[in-house]
Amino acid sequence: MDIKNIFKRKNAFPGEEGEEGIGKKADDNKSGLCGFSYSYDGTIGGNNFHYRIKKEADAFVFEYDSMEHRDYGMMKIAVSSDIMKQLYDLYLSCRVAEWDGYSKYNTMVCDGNGFSLSLKFNDGGRLSASGTNAFPPGYRQFCDGMNKILDPLRDEMLKKARRQMIDKGISGNLKQLIVLFKQRGDSGSDEYKFLLSKSGVRDPNYEINVKSKSGQFFPAGEYNEYRSVPDEYIPLDKIKELITKYKLINWYDHEGTDPAGNNREWYQIHFNFDDGSALNSSGTVYLDNYDEFRSDFLTLMAKTADRIEKELK
Repeated sequence: MDIKNIFKRKNAFPGEEGEEGIGKKADDNKSGLCGFSYSYDGTIGGNNFHYRIKKEADAFVFEYDSMEHRDYGMMKIAVSSDIMKQLYDLYLSCRVAEWDGYSKYNTMVCDGNGFSLSLKFNDGGRLSASGTNAFPPGYRQFCDGMNKILDPLRDEMLKKARRQMIDKGISGNLKQLIVLFKQRGDSGSDEYKFLLSKSGVRDPNYEINVKSKSGQFFPAGEYNEYRSVPDEYIPLDKIKELITKYKLINWYDHEGTDPAGNNREWYQIHFNFDDGSALNSSGTVYLDNYDEFRSDFLTLMAKTADRIEKELK
């Protein structure tokens, strides 16, 4: 393979296959935008999200859904025609007309990300482009401009959807959890990780990994268990009582990092309920009742571990 000859061709990289698109000969559509659709695919384990703006009656509606916010479903908000004008100006400045027909992928990249873009113009014209680990010229500039325009609208919808989920509360029974506390720096050296569930949800349904330096909740040393136990030994009902007692619904979808995070405990909670809902929160910024919940939860986990060790040898 002659690498020098490959890179003489614009946007040609080893492993890329597919259609390049119209390119320099493309003419800009002068009629303006009336429809916009962009999807991002995080491929293996990444986030997927979709932006769509369409005209309904005499108004434009912005729709957003994301794999990271499945509980929220499809979110919608009315937007002004100025948003479409800003996106059209971005189309012009990034010469997106050259992308029409672009459809490429890179066989040499196992992970990464991909995109698809679809535009509808006032004169009925359309443009489409897509790629997986392969991107047309000006793509990063386009994404930066698009995010500047649409991120504030997205954040407004997420804020509203989060408030609705908090107001709705929790009605289901707890069926599975992941809880992690990891101290670092000035906060200490203890680490606690718990994966618990009802039988049949996860096998094995009882996993505990503890590294205790302080000996505060568990004896100093390491404690590791990975096994299946009867449901009566998994205190999901008692944990649900703690969730209710300390109003952890107010932690819903919270993620915050303190500037001094390297000297603070990092936590993560993920609770799944049998009605299909979930409660997630993480970071080094703690909300109300953090210390109280942490203390009661770790005390309960220590008692659970002690009981299982004594009764299920």
